[in-house]
Amino acid sequence: MLSIKRPFTDEDRAILNSYKAVVEGVSALLGSHCEILLHSLEDLDNTAVYIANGHNTNRQAGTTLSEADLQSLQAMENGMVLKPYFTRHKGNNGLMKSTSIAIRNGKRQIIGLLCINLNLEVPVSQFIQAFIPTQDYPITTAGNFASSVEELVLQTVETTIEEITADRLVANNNKNRQIVTTLFEKGIFDIKDAINLVAERLNISRHTVYLYIRQIKQDDQK
Repeated sequence: MLSIKRPFTDEDRAILNSYKAVVEGVSALLGSHCEILLHSLEDLDNTAVYIANGHNTNRQAGTTLSEADLQSLQAMENGMVLKPYFTRHKGNNGLMKSTSIAIRNGKRQIIGLLCINLNLEVPVSQFIQAFIPTQDYPITTAGNFASSVEELVLQTVETTIEEITADRLVANNNKNRQIVTTLFEKGIFDIKDAINLVAERLNISRHTVYLYIRQIKQDDQK
């Protein structure tokens, strides 16, 4: 039997609040046909504290747990690992594939649920559209799926060198500085030993790389 009798702490609320970014991120990734709800168990009469794409089930923030959510919570409290499950929305009988993820605090107590409901009734063309690059979501760059930090740095350096070398607007005598500038903007120099790797690849001294970085920072401050 579900029973939440203890008061939530500020830490509990902060943990739950941090999941709002997860709701937004999953929604942006999977598209408008995917409903994501963040439930807080502090008040069982008002659990849904944040929701994205609620139009799929006509739910809004301020609603409570569904029967499926309640069953999921009971299973997780008993230590079971949940697998995705299928449900039909009561309002329109629409088929949905769902999963629920327990949100726990530092004491491993369940304080909330992240529920993801994928609407399987949308037209296939609309479903696929969410995964096709558009003007709003273009292909920006090749992904670097490196197996180590050093490999990540080297891949990023090589990609950047290719970009700057192909850019005819960058003068040849300024390409190294532009490469360092672009790498700085990508955050590469936050990684330990990245300066050494970049200097070696560009065949310039570490001091030159440091000089470029100082100049970048000075320009940013102006």
